[in-house]
Amino acid sequence: MKHVQKHILFCLLLFMAGSAYAKQKNFTREYTYQASEMDSKLSSRTNATTEMRNILLREVGTFIRSEQQTSVQGNTQDYAEKIEAITAGIVEMKVLDEKWDGTTYYIKAEMTIDPDDVNKRIAEVLNDKQKTKELEDSRKRVREAESESAKLKKELEAVQKQLAAEKNAHNRALAEKQSKTLQASYNKQVDKLSAEEYFTQGNNAFNAGFYALAIEYYQKALVIDPNYADAYNNMGAVYGEQKNYTQAISCFQKVININPNNAEAYAAMATAYNAQGNYTQAISCCQKSIAINPNYALAYRNLGNAYINQKNYPQAISCFQKAININPNDAAAYGYMGAAYGSQGNYTQAISCLQKAARLENAVAQEFLRNNGYSW
Repeated sequence: MKHVQKHILFCLLLFMAGSAYAKQKNFTREYTYQASEMDSKLSSRTNATTEMRNILLREVGTFIRSEQQTSVQGNTQDYAEKIEAITAGIVEMKVLDEKWDGTTYYIKAEMTIDPDDVNKRIAEVLNDKQKTKELEDSRKRVREAESESAKLKKELEAVQKQLAAEKNAHNRALAEKQSKTLQASYNKQVDKLSAEEYFTQGNNAFNAGFYALAIEYYQKALVIDPNYADAYNNMGAVYGEQKNYTQAISCFQKVININPNNAEAYAAMATAYNAQGNYTQAISCCQKSIAINPNYALAYRNLGNAYINQKNYPQAISCFQKAININPNDAAAYGYMGAAYGSQGNYTQAISCLQKAARLENAVAQEFLRNNGYSW
């Protein structure tokens, strides 16, 4: 059912494999985190790892933007942050060395990239609004937790000074109570950073095809934050790649339990039900997805696929047409609609749809090459 997208990716991979410009570039940096009174070894490692990732992502992002051949429209800072967020989700950070001496946490780490490959994968993510938003949201949560942690540290320093100078027993008791509250709040922010780190590692493992490891990381994130919808969503996608559709459906259902208005989770669940041959449930999920977001092209496409499997070709064609009305560049929808027309024996319409799919597919490839400074 994914032959159109796979063909696009295959063509791009062939092109990039033959490019003489494919060279790896390594970024290696060191960082020492100065622990505060609020920190344990674990929180110090989390903070050191988070800052080390920030340092490397900024450097990799700067390099990637310098290599790109296109001019950026709009806010360049927004674009830089978008590239950093996407890079975090597709480039692995490898820890080379780390040491804890009780007051400082030293870490040495690296990111190794193939610029051509990273540019290709960034282009793919940028074309997927849901994935882009997911990665941007993760980076936003990291920044918010870092900002809140820094604020809590300053507040605790002030309370500690007050405790050192305070002689009144009642006031000291109040200050000690405030200190405990600040410590609990700080620990909560560190937990958020840990969850985001596991989520990022899960994404990196998923992209590398290490599915069991990806699931392990997502589960660790969920132990810290049981309401982490993106972790459930991505874990469901991993189970789908493993063809474990029952577990995939369970994960997507948990996303919906957290957010009943998640149209994407319903559409993803429909894909799993289609793969199981449960077309009735697939149709139901798509209809719920469309009810939440009437302009969600993927939901219409998945609905069309379910109708094709039921051999209800007129309904399938209607769904694919709605997907195309929403996204006129949906090559997959044209391809599936061509298959539906072919199954009806309407070969003229089938050929027309497939030709449009092919042209759009070519346009996607041309856009990618143009954005990365290549000719064709």
